Amino acid sequence: MRFLLLNTGGTISSVNSSKGKRPELTSADLLRRARPVNSKYSIDAMDVLQRDSTDIGPKEWRQLAQKLVDSDRHKNYDAYIILHGTDTMAYTAAALSFLLRDFPKTVFLTGAQRSADEADFDGIDNIGDAIVAALEMSTDYAGVFLVFAGKVIHGCHAVKTDTKSFEAFSSIGAPPVAEVQAAKLTSVNSSWQQKLTERRRLTRRLYDLDADHFLIDPLDPHVLVIQMTPGLDPQLLPQLARGNWPLRALILEGFGSGGIPVSPRDYYPYLKELINEGVLVILGTQVLSKDEDLKRYEVGQRTEGLGLIAQGGLSTEAAVTKTMWILPQARDRAMLAALYEEDFAFEHPL
Repeated sequence: MRFLLLNTGGTISSVNSSKGKRPELTSADLLRRARPVNSKYSIDAMDVLQRDSTDIGPKEWRQLAQKLVDSDRHKNYDAYIILHGTDTMAYTAAALSFLLRDFPKTVFLTGAQRSADEADFDGIDNIGDAIVAALEMSTDYAGVFLVFAGKVIHGCHAVKTDTKSFEAFSSIGAPPVAEVQAAKLTSVNSSWQQKLTERRRLTRRLYDLDADHFLIDPLDPHVLVIQMTPGLDPQLLPQLARGNWPLRALILEGFGSGGIPVSPRDYYPYLKELINEGVLVILGTQVLSKDEDLKRYEVGQRTEGLGLIAQGGLSTEAAVTKTMWILPQARDRAMLAALYEEDFAFEHPL
């Protein structure tokens, strides 16, 4: 098997400098440190970016997706491994899941919690686990995955939940796809196996390496997330649509199962005003499980008829990137709502 390793920077390629840790190691540098998993693969290296992941966003997501598609046309690799900083890795994984929804290959993102010059550097183990996942999943599966600390998480369900532990990521809204233990893929989830093998079959049938039909969709970055906090003045909401930054969508993460206040400050008239300004408003929950139930309490039932749509159990990362992806595709709010509710990349809870 032939894999391509793409480096974007982040902690995994960082070393100390006079101004703190900065990404300096290349993909070739890191591959030289990696221990071969076995002799069943070869791996090429490519440096795409050298950035802290806080500087990676919609423009870079499309750039990465284009690099993958171009590399596939030229070399037809069996799988792709992306080295990425952990801070926004889950956003990149979700974004690529939508941009590459029809791509019939496996893409694995990984990184490190410790830099390459630290004694407990975890990057080499994570690269090894990503190679194991590629070896065992690339023949039958299609999709984007995050591999970290022995977990294989679908790209739309990965969330960074720890800044210090080696186990930095959790799978939200769905179980992990699998685990990697002792250089073997284990604990493969049967529901994921069925979905991902079917996705591979369908996308492979339609994919043509010799055609230039695979275009990378545009993204609209004008999406804002606000977490509800006690005392937040609702008069702020309609003002968001009137600034110099053309807001297209607001994801409002309410309390508990999606509640927003009605007294002493009633948010609903202000939300309606925002919607009338043409902004798509998505109401969800800031609770990590994202299991919102807008009809459970009276404050949530008032959303009916207001024009809000529910976050649908999507992680913040998946909701943001999906919204950026659907905004350029829709003619009106009704179409936006329909697109948001459709399941394109297994982003909805399993």
